[in-house]
Amino acid sequence: MKSILTSTFFFIILCLLSVNQVFSQYYPGGGMGYGGGGYGRRMGGMDPTMSSSPRANIPNIAGDIAQKETKWLKENLSLTKDQLKAVKTLNNEYASQQQDAIKDIVGSSGKPGPETRKQIQDMMLMLNEEKEDKLKTILTPEQWETYQSKKEDMQKEVGGFRPPAPKKDSLSKSQP
Repeated sequence: MKSILTSTFFFIILCLLSVNQVFSQYYPGGGMGYGGGGYGRRMGGMDPTMSSSPRANIPNIAGDIAQKETKWLKENLSLTKDQLKAVKTLNNEYASQQQDAIKDIVGSSGKPGPETRKQIQDMMLMLNEEKEDKLKTILTPEQWETYQSKKEDMQKEVGGFRPPAPKKDSLSKSQP
């Protein structure tokens, strides 16, 4: 499980870094080369919609994960309409909190170092623990048990950081 979290963490950081690199390829040179337009951008290679703040260039990974997780829960737990609405709201709320926290942690540098990566991972785990407490109140006991037993599969499909599922023994003990 730790290796899954570690590899997911590095994947997210890689995504953050690669997006930053993509934005920096032709922008600083003023669009020189390849016709002077900077690969289809307006004159001088400047895109007027591009923010000058690297902080704004951080991709919304948390939002993407929230959408994938909502879809996974719908398909694997047979959620009712009301449950689906509540899960979607919950996932989007926490995705927004996570994205804001990532932007605050990374700051204006746009390039997270090892300490920053650890901060992001810890923050995401903490927020997901809170989210799971709320998710448990939305799901039936049977759905919660299924979720806990399939959490590792969801982790592989969806990505992100979640607290580990309880051991098989503790699942049966926690149910009345």
